[in-house]
Amino acid sequence: MTRRRFVFVVFTLTLLCTGCVEDTAVIPENTINAGSVKDYDIAAANNAFAFDMYSQLAQLEAGDKKNVFFSPYSISAAMAICYEGAENTTKEQISNAFYFPANKTVLKVRLERINDKINSDAGDYELQTANALWVQERYPVKDAYIFNVKKYYDGEVTTLDFVRKPDDSRNIINKWVEARTKDKIKDLVPENSITADTRVIITNAIYFNGKWVYEFDKELTDKKPFYPTGGKEVSVDMMYMCNNFKYGENSKAKIIELPYKGNDLSMYIVLPKGNNIEKFETEFTLNDYIKLKNDMEFVEEVETTIPKFKFETKTELSESLIEMGVVDAFGQANFSGISNSPLSISRVIHQAFIDVQEEGTEAAAATMEEMDMGVSISWDSKPKEFKADHPFMFFIEDKRTNCILFMGKVEYPEYEETKEF
Repeated sequence: MTRRRFVFVVFTLTLLCTGCVEDTAVIPENTINAGSVKDYDIAAANNAFAFDMYSQLAQLEAGDKKNVFFSPYSISAAMAICYEGAENTTKEQISNAFYFPANKTVLKVRLERINDKINSDAGDYELQTANALWVQERYPVKDAYIFNVKKYYDGEVTTLDFVRKPDDSRNIINKWVEARTKDKIKDLVPENSITADTRVIITNAIYFNGKWVYEFDKELTDKKPFYPTGGKEVSVDMMYMCNNFKYGENSKAKIIELPYKGNDLSMYIVLPKGNNIEKFETEFTLNDYIKLKNDMEFVEEVETTIPKFKFETKTELSESLIEMGVVDAFGQANFSGISNSPLSISRVIHQAFIDVQEEGTEAAAATMEEMDMGVSISWDSKPKEFKADHPFMFFIEDKRTNCILFMGKVEYPEYEETKEF
């Protein structure tokens, strides 16, 4: 019997942002073994996965001096729907890589609550996430699985004819993604990616658009030099302001928090003191990030200079996930919770977009999985300086949930074309 493969695609959309995510703790040893919803620290799990995936993506771009941008939350959300139907070693490997609890009920109830919070009507900014399950017509997906996708993941479930109408199916899915990312993520599902063996496609989309609490004055934006690591100096649009911000530093880096209106989300920029981002990102851990944030103080005057930047990324994540230990899912998989027919993941695609300007941030991301068959204030008389004129890392966090929604690295601030594969 020919093994049918299951394609899982994750889409991530990033937009102009205005801050997000609370401080998180070190990953507790019992995260995977959490026996109750209260015991499971979903933010710690999400953020640990964020740094693991960043390490994989940074290695892919090593030597190419490329920007990095992705939504760990989007990838995790899409994989959680896949995890719902995984069993045995397939389930164990996904759990280990994503820090999911072995008890599936704990995960889906926790995610249901998180998604309700993210999708609540904020007013000051736009933040939405959405899931969808696309199934081949007459393919026998278990009723219990469909029920859980609808109830706990708020997933739309649609049947399509992948076999006879692959192009129509692709267009329908891509239109769904475009609609939920305000047209920022296009063509998530590549041409010819849906085949006669495709049985299930899972998609997640996330979109954020927020304005800064303190907007940059466009009159102060000017062409200034930016110094890529080991590269030639380039002239870019640099934004400037001097204001009261949360700021911190240690011997290796500086950090600043740029809050978005509503104060539910923030962008954190981590600027290495030396101009060697590759060395810095290799040594910079989640614990380092947490400590750097925890040591921040409100400073009355921070002279802040950061570049405008806008770029898009599109990445095939299958090899990265295999490197992280998700092996069986791509081969001898057990997704018996989805269907009694054999399924395995054929590819995972993640696409993301970000635009940072004087007014705020717009960000979007989408993921596809395809299956074939206490604060103090510093009153220093001398202003602190945060001048991001060389490569840096950045994070967009949701302070209500403590989750890193978006994470990336700016090597070159200018617009970068989407790479195809």
